[in-house]
Amino acid sequence: MLNIFSQYKGLSRSAYVLFFARIITNMGGFIWPLLTLILSRKIGYSASTIAWLSVAIGGLFLPATIIGGKLADKFNRKKIIVIFDLITVVFFVLAGLVEPGTTMLVFFVIAGLFANMEYPAFEALIADVTKPKEREKVYSLSYLGHNLGFMFGASIGGLLFENYLNLAFIIDGFTTLLSTILIIIFIKNIKVDDTQEEENEYEVSTYVNISSWDILKQRKSILIQLIIFIFASFIYDQWSFVLPLYMEDIFLDKGAKYFGLISSFNGFVVIAFTPIITYLFRKLNELPKIIIGISLYSLSYLIIKDTNIYMVFYIMMFAFTIGEIVNMLGSAPYISRRVPASHRGRISSYRNIGYFIGGTVGRVVMGYLIDKFSYEAAFITLGIVGILASIVVGFNYKLDKSIFPKLYENNSNKL
Repeated sequence: MLNIFSQYKGLSRSAYVLFFARIITNMGGFIWPLLTLILSRKIGYSASTIAWLSVAIGGLFLPATIIGGKLADKFNRKKIIVIFDLITVVFFVLAGLVEPGTTMLVFFVIAGLFANMEYPAFEALIADVTKPKEREKVYSLSYLGHNLGFMFGASIGGLLFENYLNLAFIIDGFTTLLSTILIIIFIKNIKVDDTQEEENEYEVSTYVNISSWDILKQRKSILIQLIIFIFASFIYDQWSFVLPLYMEDIFLDKGAKYFGLISSFNGFVVIAFTPIITYLFRKLNELPKIIIGISLYSLSYLIIKDTNIYMVFYIMMFAFTIGEIVNMLGSAPYISRRVPASHRGRISSYRNIGYFIGGTVGRVVMGYLIDKFSYEAAFITLGIVGILASIVVGFNYKLDKSIFPKLYENNSNKL
C-alpha cells in the first residue's frame, strides 16, 4: 500500500497544482451533466429539440477544438488557458444572472465554446510542465483529480438544480476562476536542463514549419491510433446511452434510480482503483494497456446481455471501470511521447474530435440496433467492435516499435 501511494511522491510541482486545479474545476463542473434536464424541465424544450440542439452544439464545438489546437501550438499555452478560462467565467456568471431560457442557453454555449478551445492547450500543458518519465503518473493523478471533483460536484449540482440553478452557474464560474489562479501563480514550464538525461527526441520541436498532417504521415502509428480512439469512444460512450435505456427497459420505474447508483459506483471504483492500477500496470507500455482497456470495457457489456439481476450490473460496471482506467493510462500519455511539442495542441484536438465522432456515431448506430433488433444485438456489436479494435492496436504495436524504437529501448524493462 505504501508503494501504491508513494508512486505519486517526487513529481514536478506543476503535477500537484494540476491535480488540485482539476479537483476544483470539476467540483463546479456540474452544469454539463444537468444540461438535458435544464433544457427539458427549466426551459421546456421537447426531447427531439434537445437531441438536435445537442448535435448542433457538438457541431459548433468541433471547429472550436481545431482552432484551439492551432492556437495552442502558435502561442503561449499558459496564456491561452488563462484568457479562455476568464472568458468562460464571464459567460458562466452572465448565464447565472438571467432566468432560464434562450439567453441563458446562449451564454452557456459560449462559455462551453471557449472551454473547448482551451482544452487542447491544457492537454499540451500537462506534457510541457512534466518530465517524460513521470508522464503516466501525472495523467493518472490528473484523472484522479477529475473524478474526485466530479463526484462532489454531481452531488452539489443535484442539490442546486431545483431552486438554485442560477447559483450553480455562478459557482461553476467561480471554481473555474480559482483553478485558473492556481495555474497563473504556480505552473511553470520544465527547464530543458532538467530533462536532458531523459530527453525524448520524439518530443523535440524540430518540425515547426511542417503541418500536423505531415507529422501523422511520417508517424503512421499515431494516425492509426487516432482512428482507434474513434472506435474506443464508440464503445465507451454507450455506458451513458445504451446502459440507462436498457436498465429502464428491464427495471421500469426503478431504472433511473438504479442507473444513478451504478454511476456512483463507477466514480468510487475510479477513485479507489486508479492508484492501484497505475502501480500494477507500471511495467506495461501504452499500447498493451490500450488493448487490455478496450477489451475489458467492450466485453463488459456481454455480462449483462441476458440478465435482469440488478447486482450483476455492479460486476459489469466494475469490469467496465477497470478497463476505463487501464485505457486512460495508455491513451493519455501515448500522444505526448510521440508528437513534437510544437504540434501537441493540434494533434490533441484531433483526438478530441475523434472522441466526439465516435460517441455521436455510436449513439446513432446503437439506437438503430435497439429499435430494429434488440439490446442483445447492441451488446454483441459492442463486444465485436472492441475485439476488432484491440486486434488492430496489436498490429499497430509492432508498427509503433519500428517508428519509435528508442521509446522501447529506454523502457526495456517494460512489456
